[in-house]
Amino acid sequence: MDLSLEQLEDFVVLAAERHFGRAAARRNLSPSALSKRLQRLEHQVGVRLVERDGGGVTDLTDAGRRFLPHAQDTLRDAARGRRAALGVVGTEPLRLGIPGSPGDHLSPRAWQALVAGLELALPGRCLCARGVPYGQLADGVLTGRVDVLLTTDGVDHPGLVTVPLTTMGRVCLLPPHHPLAGAPTLTVADVADLPMIVEPTASPEWMAPWVLGDLRARRGTRTVEVRARCLADVRAAVVAGTAVTLATDTLPPSARSQLCAPALTDAPPIQLGAVRRRGDDRDEVLALLEVLGLLAALAGTGR
Repeated sequence: MDLSLEQLEDFVVLAAERHFGRAAARRNLSPSALSKRLQRLEHQVGVRLVERDGGGVTDLTDAGRRFLPHAQDTLRDAARGRRAALGVVGTEPLRLGIPGSPGDHLSPRAWQALVAGLELALPGRCLCARGVPYGQLADGVLTGRVDVLLTTDGVDHPGLVTVPLTTMGRVCLLPPHHPLAGAPTLTVADVADLPMIVEPTASPEWMAPWVLGDLRARRGTRTVEVRARCLADVRAAVVAGTAVTLATDTLPPSARSQLCAPALTDAPPIQLGAVRRRGDDRDEVLALLEVLGLLAALAGTGR
């Protein structure tokens, strides 16, 4: 079987974006061209890897989920081989995982600070951000797809270690036409009876802060399931009036477009942490954790 590295890259990018349009843009292809290349890959592998629908949204089949880590390993091995042939040592980028899509949570300014901080700590070491599906947060770290995952509480596994970074307040994301949209602040009691979005593949522990599950029993919450690959899918559901959702008060303005985001003044803060594999004490991983901790501390003092 003669697999093309380009087609493997197409598949890995599509697995991250879960949307043909966004994946095609990242690959500088049209959606139809990307679809044809994926079909050729599926023909070579001999099994369907992705589910397609008419709206451009996609998901991996069970075979695709099994194939993904092997495709990523093949691409990493190819990159290592090329660097070895060129005599380049130690330049494989560190991979920082972000739930959903990196652009939903990292502003350009925050990303530039991260890259600059790592460059100071480890000159010549590159950093890349990767979106991790909400239902695969623990797996993303355990399988090595990312080296460190930046996320809130709720990613618990004996093979993982979470380093606390900072705490964040909560806001309620509302459509502009909602009766509460004009309020500058809200209380938990104001939103307690509103229907809230639940991503069905995410763990209940990870979803808890976004449906007030840390303050009350889950059965006391009116929830609406929304399959979301990134915050843009959640935002679309809120704008459409499907339900509301909670978010952190650190969301960049681009993630709040078309929405109102009053702060929840009496909701306790939630913990942001960096998750790594237990026993992964590589210098570059520890350096990234130190940079993340420093930037989080600086951001906290600037509030």
